[in-house]
Amino acid sequence: MKKNELLSVFRSLQSSKGRTSLAVAVGVLAMLLLLLSELLPGGDTQKAAASTAQTATVSQYQTQLEQQLEGLISQLQGAGRTTVMVTLTTGEETVYAVDTQTGELQQQETHVLLQDGSALAETTYLPQVCGVAVLCEGGGDVRIAARITELLHSLLDLPTNRICVEQRKR
Repeated sequence: MKKNELLSVFRSLQSSKGRTSLAVAVGVLAMLLLLLSELLPGGDTQKAAASTAQTATVSQYQTQLEQQLEGLISQLQGAGRTTVMVTLTTGEETVYAVDTQTGELQQQETHVLLQDGSALAETTYLPQVCGVAVLCEGGGDVRIAARITELLHSLLDLPTNRICVEQRKR
């Protein structure tokens, strides 16, 4: 565009009809941008990836815990071959660092952000164990079942009513 054309467009925008047209055009453009932002995959992909990563971490934790308990219980005299299943109540929980600024009349808390814009994780809590099921060759013996229940109660701080020990099929 030439300088004269730009001046004429600018003058036409100064009139009330030009201002109205400009406001409508800006509004339509803003709505189109919002529509496009909803249609294009963006932040949802990052949220889904974080959720998938957290699920994988929880699954790995559960599998590792089951394997450790199987190894330990199978070494208990009379237990024999053992299979353990653990259920978890919640996923991994992260507590983020907070910066507190206190004034005379109010207090303001904001999350501490890193250079990349993500929040600074202060503590991460592993999922809590909800219950444990144990199948072992010696599970039919009341004494062995009681020893396994006591062992799991001590290790996991889990009430005995959330621990089930049964005899495994031969």
